[in-house]
Amino acid sequence: MKQTESSIGFGGSSVVVRGCRVSEPLLQPWGSSCRIVEWIDNDGRISRQVVAGNVTAAQVRSTIAHHVEGRKHVLYDDERSPRQTLPRR
Repeated sequence: MKQTESSIGFGGSSVVVRGCRVSEPLLQPWGSSCRIVEWIDNDGRISRQVVAGNVTAAQVRSTIAHHVEGRKHVLYDDERSPRQTLPRR
């Protein structure tokens, strides 16, 4: 993941992203494809979102800017454990 800081914003609000990557299209058994978008915010939290296989760069920026924090999935599914973060370099 590229360690650059950039600001993504829509409608006056912005999100600072330390790094972002988009996977190659993943073919699904029923014919359509999807991609996985992963990014690291300024606090070091890693987020992932599944998007359509033919997503554009503008749609990726919109996905990151409008991301809503949801349920986190961890190996032991312990709600008391801290969210996965990366240390700031």
